[in-house]
Amino acid sequence: MNLRLSLGAAAICAIATVASAQTKAPAAKPPQEKSQPVAPAPAAAAPASSGDPLKDGLASLEARNYEAALQSFNEAYSAGKADGAFYLGRMLELGVGLQADPEKARMLYLAAADKGSAKALNRIGLMAFRGEGVLQDYKAARETICKAADLGDQDAQFNCAGLLAQGQGGDKDAAKAIGFYEKAAEQGHIGAMNALAYAYRDGTGVQQDAGKARAYFEKAAAKGNPVGLFEIGALYEAGNGGTPDLAKAHLYYNLASARQHPQASEALQRVSAALAPAEVEKAQAEARAWKAIP
Repeated sequence: MNLRLSLGAAAICAIATVASAQTKAPAAKPPQEKSQPVAPAPAAAAPASSGDPLKDGLASLEARNYEAALQSFNEAYSAGKADGAFYLGRMLELGVGLQADPEKARMLYLAAADKGSAKALNRIGLMAFRGEGVLQDYKAARETICKAADLGDQDAQFNCAGLLAQGQGGDKDAAKAIGFYEKAAEQGHIGAMNALAYAYRDGTGVQQDAGKARAYFEKAAAKGNPVGLFEIGALYEAGNGGTPDLAKAHLYYNLASARQHPQASEALQRVSAALAPAEVEKAQAEARAWKAIP
């Protein structure tokens, strides 16, 4: 199982991965999170003020204007917005726009959590789960992450669901896990969509339902997620109880392969060999024209 933390701005949103939700069913691996430094870029002009310092800070992050982002997040926190301290902590932890200082970052997370930041609670829980700067403690991690989930943070809902599903830090509770996956999916969390798809496909914590599994994979695929694309391709190749459609399978395997799904390239070659050249050409044209839903 991989736990997730996202920052919410495109400039640094690549700090987290959800391998279990992207390549296979949940519970396949221990938690992972890859922090990727932001590539240096010239500072851009600060975006026009929206009147909300938190939004302004995120917009400045998007524009890679880190000085303006720091100023806005400080202003947000001073105005009582707890997430201002969270984003300051995240910038400190990753060394974005200033010298990295994980310990100071942790203190900011604690300050933000004390003021009700669900994002900060999720991060503190992840630190306890992995033993990052604190003793590893699955029970404390679960309590903290699930508290953040109750506050509505979609990453925390996804993470809490994984802990409940695997019984880490407490008893297993498949039904409650499904509930949190559903809440996260309703907010657009792609990892949760895939987790629900696998759950319905395999009958894990819910009654097996191929239709619901496909629907969740389709939602993830529509967003351009490689797992959703690959699994829809597999359904078309197998026929899913009906007639196989290798041309459609080619389309989705092609899209998944372009997004580096580890099994898609082999599947694409297999399906290509079974199609006529004209069918392959048509499927390739459809792939070039395909657009993900934002």
